Amino acid sequence: MTESNAADAGPQPLAGRVALVAGATGPIGRATVRALASRGASVAALYRSDAAAAEALVAGASDGSIVAVQADLTDTAALDAAVRAVEQRLGAVAILVNAAHPRLAPVPVADASAARIRGELAAVAAHAALCARLVPSMREHRYGRILYVAGALMARAVPGFGAYGAAKAAGTALTRYLALEEGRYGIHANVVAPGRVLDQGDERELSPEMSAAERALRERMALPDFPTSAQVADVAVTLIESEALTGEVLWVTGGEPIWA
Repeated sequence: MTESNAADAGPQPLAGRVALVAGATGPIGRATVRALASRGASVAALYRSDAAAAEALVAGASDGSIVAVQADLTDTAALDAAVRAVEQRLGAVAILVNAAHPRLAPVPVADASAARIRGELAAVAAHAALCARLVPSMREHRYGRILYVAGALMARAVPGFGAYGAAKAAGTALTRYLALEEGRYGIHANVVAPGRVLDQGDERELSPEMSAAERALRERMALPDFPTSAQVADVAVTLIESEALTGEVLWVTGGEPIWA
């Protein structure tokens, strides 16, 4: 890269760092992959099934800063194989962003089967497994950044999302404990908790419950509109780059009051 091109590329505070983004083909995951790459990181976009979206991320990075890796995070052997592939190709992972969570239909808590509860909590177990796999290397290098993508539904109740909210609350608690336990090794762990995220062209039909919740949220918000995935990713990268923040939960809700 020439000096001129380097200047055009903007600041590169994460140059030389390797990042792994789980859930990389979801809206927030995609935006975070791009944001990290724009800050100089080499990024492994970890996805479960949407190969086309993952390859589009790779194709969008002409400098080769993004690679795609497929794995089911609930499969311990597959998770370990995916991380080894990233390490062999890019180097030791210094930054973990976990935006992965299954998309399941809303169900009242009293109607949620044990299998449904296990399905939600499997994502929490996968988060713990990712951290267990990556933290030893972060300790060795005296540097690590862990960012968990939770959600406002863990604090603001919407009917049908109790199991999801419980899982996100559990993942948040694990992440904050990591901050407490691993800070002496130079490892920071934070949470970004978006509310309703609305991207241009997002025309998904909402359930009556979610439509009612959206109307109520708009009345409570300080800002005129919901945040976009790119704006959530900007907050995530701010937490990753900070040398002073760990154990934090940042609510990205357009100014909607959250007390938790």
